[in-house]
Amino acid sequence: MLKERVITAGVLLVGFALLLTLSSPTVFAFFMALIVAAAAWEWSRLCGLKHEHAQTAFATLVGVIALLAMHSALADSLIKWVALIGLLFWVSVPVQFYLNPVLPAVQKTQTGWLVLGALILPIAVLCIHYLRSYAPAASNALLLYALSVVWVMDIGAYFVGRRFGQKKLAPLISPGKSWEGVYGGLACSALLFLIVLVLGNWPEGSAYKLLIATLMAAAFSVVGDLFESRMKRAASMKDSSQLLPGHGGVLDRIDGVIAAIPLFVFFWAWM
Repeated sequence: MLKERVITAGVLLVGFALLLTLSSPTVFAFFMALIVAAAAWEWSRLCGLKHEHAQTAFATLVGVIALLAMHSALADSLIKWVALIGLLFWVSVPVQFYLNPVLPAVQKTQTGWLVLGALILPIAVLCIHYLRSYAPAASNALLLYALSVVWVMDIGAYFVGRRFGQKKLAPLISPGKSWEGVYGGLACSALLFLIVLVLGNWPEGSAYKLLIATLMAAAFSVVGDLFESRMKRAASMKDSSQLLPGHGGVLDRIDGVIAAIPLFVFFWAWM
């Protein structure tokens, strides 16, 4: 299992690195739309959509929405408002956890959840495209940094939580997560920020907004993870799919990114 997981992770990292460094904005957008479509297919299964043709239709629809958004004014002039929608939703999620930590078991198709997926998945990929192609100081490096914040947060939280975790973060949603793990992940993300700030060539006056964007993205990557975990529990599914050997599904790999990147873009674009 570990060998399979490592091999899959290596292939994914190499593939993404090649896509990031070699592809044009058009090609990059196309592949991002494919990833969103795969995630949407898994999302439809979590929402109780049983028919395979309906799942495929939903995945195609969300992928097309994402592709059109990345080639529209949304990708640049309206991104602030798109990111604001993402921020408002994800800020509301911890309140949802408090009021209703356990969702009812999915017995039939949850239309509202399908509509939600058709909104938040394209928002996330649009923000990814923005960081690479349209944002102030847009570059592969800016996008890679934003994604690295999520990865470092996840890794730091896992190891610190495993070693020191005592106080459960959300026992009814994900019993393995602890507050100590969250603090450790945030500390690791802050360390990443300091290293990149010293070594990188950032625009003058951008350090403060980069710090805020980093910490908010790191914190809300945990919210995204918990959000998908709550959906999987309601759907009685351990993984969103088995598309990625050793890792589960695409959603299992990008749940933190879906929440974190809109938060990062909001503070990067608005501050």
